[in-house]
Amino acid sequence: MPGNQQKHKFMTPLEYQAPADLKRRSKLISLEEAGKIIASKQIVSLAGSHSADAAMSLIRAAIRAGAKDMTLIPPITTSMAADLPIAAGMLKKLYLSYVGFEIFGMAPAFRKAAQEGTLDIVEADEPFILLGTQAAAGGKPFNAVQYLYDGTDHKTLNPELKKIVDPFTGREVWLIPPLRSDVFIMHAQACDLYGNAQCWGGTGQERDKAKAADIVIVQADEIVGSEVIQKDPSKTTVPGLWVDHVVHAPFGAHPTFSSASYSVDDQHLKLYIDMVREGRAQEYIDKYILGPKDHFEYLELVGGLRRMVDLRTAIAIRS
Repeated sequence: MPGNQQKHKFMTPLEYQAPADLKRRSKLISLEEAGKIIASKQIVSLAGSHSADAAMSLIRAAIRAGAKDMTLIPPITTSMAADLPIAAGMLKKLYLSYVGFEIFGMAPAFRKAAQEGTLDIVEADEPFILLGTQAAAGGKPFNAVQYLYDGTDHKTLNPELKKIVDPFTGREVWLIPPLRSDVFIMHAQACDLYGNAQCWGGTGQERDKAKAADIVIVQADEIVGSEVIQKDPSKTTVPGLWVDHVVHAPFGAHPTFSSASYSVDDQHLKLYIDMVREGRAQEYIDKYILGPKDHFEYLELVGGLRRMVDLRTAIAIRS
C-alpha cells in the first residue's frame, strides 16, 4: 500500500490484493495445522446457532494446540461451541448473548466461570454482536442505534457501549464498537479446495464474520469439485476469495448437528453436560479431546461409523 497506510482488507485496491501468481492453488490444510493457527491468535469468532453447525473439530484442534487467553465473539446463540472452550481454559473474555443447551439447561462451564468470576464477560445482546460485526465487516468505526439500551441494564453492564449526540437530530444515540477478529472459524456442509463454502443452514452471520476477520478457516463435511459449486453459485455462503484455509472434517460439527446432513448427538451433549456439572470437565477433555490422536479416532470414540450413520438417518427422518 502507498505510504504503508493500514486499511480494512476489503477496502484495499484490487491491484494490491492480487497475488503475483494468479493461478489458483488448493487451500486445504490439516486439522492440526488449523488448530495451531487458531491457537496463535487472540480473538476468534464463530458462526452457527444453538447446537447447530458449530466448528467443533476446529475448536477441539485449537484446544489440543494449547489455545489460551483468547477472546470469543460467538454467534448470537450458541451452546457447546462456547462452553467447551470455557471448560478447557481457552478463553479469558466472552461477548455474551446466549450460551445454553436448550432443553438440557444452562451451559455448565459458562455458569461456573460466571459465578466464580474467572471469565471476563461482556453483556452483549444480539444487536450488539450483529451490528458490531457489521461495523467491522464494513471497516466502520462503529454502528449507532437509538433508544435500544435506554430501558435495559446493558448501559451499566457493558462498558463498550458509548453514548453521543447525533449531530443531525440532536438526540442521544448508542454506539456499538466494531467486533473485529483475528480468525473466524466456520462449519460448512460442502467446500471446494479453493474455499468456496456452502452452508446449507446458516444464520446469515457468516459473510459479516468472514469480512470482519483477518483469517478465515472453513471446516467442511465434504470436499467437492469446483464444478459442483459452479452448478449453483447462489448456494455459496462464503466465496473462496475470502477464505484462507480449508479443512476436511467429515462429521466435524459433532456433537452439534450439521444442517441437512446429520442430527445433533443428544446422548453426547448430555454426557458432556453431566461430566462438567459433576466437576469432571478435565476428565472429558482428557478422554475426548487430548486422548484421540486425530479427528477420525475421535469419531471412533464417540460411536464410530455406526453412530454417524444413525445421526445422518435421524436428520433424514426429521426432514
